[in-house]
Amino acid sequence: MNLSNQRLIEIYLQHGESLIARSEGGTPVKCEPHPSLPDIYTVDAGKLAPGEPFRYVVCRADGTERAERFFAHSLDQGGPVDVWEGIRAVDNAFYAAEVKEHFERCGFAVVRGVLSADVVSALRAVVDPLIADVWREGRAAHRDKINLEKILLRVPYLLHAMAEKLGPLLQRIVGDEVFLEYEQVMVVRAGSSYATRRHRDVDGGKDGLSEASKRHKGSVHLWIPLVDIDETRACMYVDPFDAPERSITMEMRAGDALLLHNYVWHGSRANASAEDRISWLLNLAPSPSRDEANPDADLNLQILRGGAPTDLSPDVCCRLAREKHAFLNLFDAFFTYDPFLLRMVHPDNRRVSPERPLPSRKAEGLADRTAG
Repeated sequence: MNLSNQRLIEIYLQHGESLIARSEGGTPVKCEPHPSLPDIYTVDAGKLAPGEPFRYVVCRADGTERAERFFAHSLDQGGPVDVWEGIRAVDNAFYAAEVKEHFERCGFAVVRGVLSADVVSALRAVVDPLIADVWREGRAAHRDKINLEKILLRVPYLLHAMAEKLGPLLQRIVGDEVFLEYEQVMVVRAGSSYATRRHRDVDGGKDGLSEASKRHKGSVHLWIPLVDIDETRACMYVDPFDAPERSITMEMRAGDALLLHNYVWHGSRANASAEDRISWLLNLAPSPSRDEANPDADLNLQILRGGAPTDLSPDVCCRLAREKHAFLNLFDAFFTYDPFLLRMVHPDNRRVSPERPLPSRKAEGLADRTAG
């Protein structure tokens, strides 16, 4: 038995119940009780379908099954990563109220350690090869910054686990209905002079006539750096509502989360460090955005309905990524990686004609492999 393939899970079973791990479309593997630790079960992940996400399932004595919310995403590098266990649950009512109070008073709030080091590494394993390809091939129109859209949307169960774990907090800040307007990874190149000038997102970033200005005015940014951020690494700064004359430098660790109000002034400094600044951005709104001139401008994926998480299975997320293949985020005039065209595209090309063909199965398959 390969001990490196052994995975542990803590779960409470009733008499007559057993636990299995099942890959999508694969053969289930029975989980065995740990010989010395109560309520801990082990599974040999090496027996599961390689490269496929798997979930734990409780088998009842009457033959029925109960799917547990313990999901994992298996990457080619590093083996299985439990995205459920790797995301911090922010469901304490007192703490959530504290975060909401700070958010409303200052226009921002930070939640530490939302993503574990393992999950951050897993996401980096998805985006790093794309970043290296863009820089190596000179595919970015602007040398210092790129956006990677809908890449992490395809990581199985990642968004699902985020909605489950952060749902109580998002409900307090955004509302009972929460929609994902867009999702992207932003990369500021190492040793670059690029800096985001001071702006408010409600104004459409830098262009008041951009699609961004037509988004829901109650939008909230959820910004998560995937590297440690300090003043030398494209650090963000915020002018708080209650002290607008004093900019606050937002030094953060990889996996921390910044909630940013749509009306707060903010920007970012240059990246003078030797490492790319990589961050994950999810823009959330209390209702769908509607741009009749460009209906594909936003994802408009509902993640909370009546305060409860919606179905965010891999099928749902991957289907949306296929359907919303046009350029989405219009804040910056930078090239963005299109996983369907397998190349960088410019925002000026966002209004594609309805006759634009869907990507070939070969291209689509490569995009899926690249993203997970």
